[in-house]
Amino acid sequence: MIKILHRYIVKEFVSSFIFGLTVFSAILLLDQIFQLIDLFLSKGVGFFLIFQLFILIIPNILSLTIPMAILFGVLLSYGRLSEDNEITVMKATGINYKTLSMPIIVFVMFISIGLIYFNHSLSPSTHMYFRTLYKQILTKTPLAKFDEKTITDIGGYRIYAHKVNSKNNTLSGVNIYKFVNDKKNDNKKDIKSDKKNEESVPWRIASSSATVSVEKNVVILKLYDGYWQRSDPNKLGSMIHMNFSTYKFAIPFGDTVDFDDVSLREMTSKKLRAKIKTFQDNDTQIYTYNNEYWFRWVLAVAPIIFAIIAIPIGIMAGKGGKAIGFGMSLGVIFVYYMLLVVALNIGEKGYIPSCYIMWLPNFVIASIGLILFRKMGKK
Repeated sequence: MIKILHRYIVKEFVSSFIFGLTVFSAILLLDQIFQLIDLFLSKGVGFFLIFQLFILIIPNILSLTIPMAILFGVLLSYGRLSEDNEITVMKATGINYKTLSMPIIVFVMFISIGLIYFNHSLSPSTHMYFRTLYKQILTKTPLAKFDEKTITDIGGYRIYAHKVNSKNNTLSGVNIYKFVNDKKNDNKKDIKSDKKNEESVPWRIASSSATVSVEKNVVILKLYDGYWQRSDPNKLGSMIHMNFSTYKFAIPFGDTVDFDDVSLREMTSKKLRAKIKTFQDNDTQIYTYNNEYWFRWVLAVAPIIFAIIAIPIGIMAGKGGKAIGFGMSLGVIFVYYMLLVVALNIGEKGYIPSCYIMWLPNFVIASIGLILFRKMGKK
């Protein structure tokens, strides 16, 4: 009888879990889907490439939505059982809360074990493949990054195009802006003002049209019929203005899409740990890398934490259990991720080691769940 009951509870949970996973994933994927549709319809990128990009996006979304869906599924399933008085009937037959909770806790533990591999290895790898594929798309379709009447950031430059023609890779009404780099100025306070680097002075290029191509991770714009302007705000009357009929301008991808360097999200945890060991103790970058490493562990354990707090809430919900479960799931998710943001900021500044502070949201939610379990057991 107990096995039949466990199968019944797990079946109830799985249906709610799949529904929650679908909803949460669709919400987070919505913006990405619109961008992919734009690449397909407006930029001429092939459907098969778009489909590959979509598949490669999903693992990164699932690492966030699986814990949410666990919470939603547990609250909704136990809330439904409580609302229909099935929990009361089970208790009347002598079944205790431990028996009611155990199948979901065991089931969720297996999901967490899978998430450990998923977050530490699979998700970073797919993210790297995504960027590699995106590089290929940019090489074949250089205008994939440009939208009409929109400012695009590439390699530290801001580019505005009034019109974009994807068929022949041309832009019309082009403006390229380079603003003051404050960080570079801060590092050169000891240099006299009359020896400023040109990059410390804003400048602008305007042209009637431009062709765009990509070669060796560099965006090459061939500009036609325009001018180049540079002026120092501290030296009135120092404007330089030069007209040109054609001008070839190359922009490295830089921080926007740097394909030679692997970003944090693309590094497996094994590589992360190896990279962390190369930093010196006074290197502030170590905080960011430690944050990313422990962030993956925290999200992998989150399903168990969510199950601990969701089971007693769902069982004690009573009438209106499904509605209460839905509302509580949103509330718990909000509190959890707010605490996670706080932990990330504290860890990134190095106030508290990431191996401790990153567990803050899990500790708080688990503590509340255990208190509720104890309260439920006394009933």
